Amino acid sequence: MTKQELLKKMLIEPKELILKEGTFKKDKNAKVFTNIDTDFSYLLELAGFAGKTENVYYDLGGTYVIAIGEKDVDLAEVDFYDDEEYFMDINGDNLVIASATVGGALLGLKAFIRMSEELGEMPQMTIQDYPNIPFRAVHTCVFRPDDGSEKEESHPEYIKKMIKTAAISGYNHIFVEFWGMFPYSLDYAHWPNAYTKEEIEDLVSFAIDKMHITPIPAQNLTSHAGWSRIITRKHTVLDQRPDLEDMYIPGGWCFATENPKTKEFIKTLIDELIAMFRNPPYLHCCCDKCFGFGSTEEDRTMSADVLFAKHISFLNSYLSEKNVRMVMWGDMLYSSMDALYWKCNEKTADLLPKNILINIWTHNNPGKNWQDAAYFEEKGFETVYSPFINEESIESMVEVCRNRGSHGMVQTTWHKPQTAVPYVILTGALQWCGKRPEEDVRKNFADTWYK
Repeated sequence: MTKQELLKKMLIEPKELILKEGTFKKDKNAKVFTNIDTDFSYLLELAGFAGKTENVYYDLGGTYVIAIGEKDVDLAEVDFYDDEEYFMDINGDNLVIASATVGGALLGLKAFIRMSEELGEMPQMTIQDYPNIPFRAVHTCVFRPDDGSEKEESHPEYIKKMIKTAAISGYNHIFVEFWGMFPYSLDYAHWPNAYTKEEIEDLVSFAIDKMHITPIPAQNLTSHAGWSRIITRKHTVLDQRPDLEDMYIPGGWCFATENPKTKEFIKTLIDELIAMFRNPPYLHCCCDKCFGFGSTEEDRTMSADVLFAKHISFLNSYLSEKNVRMVMWGDMLYSSMDALYWKCNEKTADLLPKNILINIWTHNNPGKNWQDAAYFEEKGFETVYSPFINEESIESMVEVCRNRGSHGMVQTTWHKPQTAVPYVILTGALQWCGKRPEEDVRKNFADTWYK
């Protein structure tokens, strides 16, 4: 197989690849030597190795190593440009993967897993690779299955399929947004048929302990306050506890943010999400579609713009106390395309803390002219971009993200997670190498990993 033929079979084209003579003589029972304390036995199983793992101290200046078949490794000539960069050497019956970080080494192992499926018989070769985009995430939702809306399957077992697909295609985060389906201790804060604590713990454990990808909780803490989609008109809390209506604006779409009971309620939700997700680095507070924000009697003492800024700052301050970074959709602050009764003043963004990570989500597709990033970044925010199931948007957003040096990408799947799988795979590849993979490679990858 020539190098060109090899690259055509690969989802992600490595930045450096040296092809050698011969093929990898894989011994599935070969011993695994490593200086990584994290248990990555599940990934080894996916890679087809069943040998015992032995911890070895490598004096390699902080380099983390996975060596299969050969205990002694020499990495004197290897330098790492990026924290997630990995080095892979396949030589005879030996495999060495190394990185400056544990995460980078495990990304290298995932790359080996991916390539083993793509190439079948692995050539002997040396690879060095790192992603073009630092923060790479998939956003997926957990809906009530019987809420009366049209949607695809979002049971936790299907979320696991998405986690595996994302991890093997090079993502490092996955957002899980709950729509009345998180098992909060307050029984009225979720639907009676919500998933159990054990089911969500299992989901989080699968992401962290097996696929080594960071799961991030997402919960709308400003609007969509019924945690139901618009077309259902169901309200998780008020359908069960109408006596709590003073915690919301009339109709329940947004929280009455000045109500002390509302603030305590939201703090409880935040605490339980953080605990379940094992102190995640981020929490997505959503904050989109704020129809009628600030329309309760106690909230009318100040403008909706000020109320919105106050509430966002409250969420951010509380999360900061927990060492968690707040993420929010930026559309209400920028395009306000969803504003029915209140359009946020464009200066409101100036009032917000700049440590908030702005997630750019728009319903339009301006081709390559995504001005949202410049709008927020020039105000001092970091941004992540969110395309949906549109290849032009995906390619242009990844390009803008890389050219601007923005924080990263969050590929959305919303109510169509199964339809979105090929788009998740495309974004995963483009974030690493900027090159569109062959259609049959994408299809084969989906058939292999999303199952």
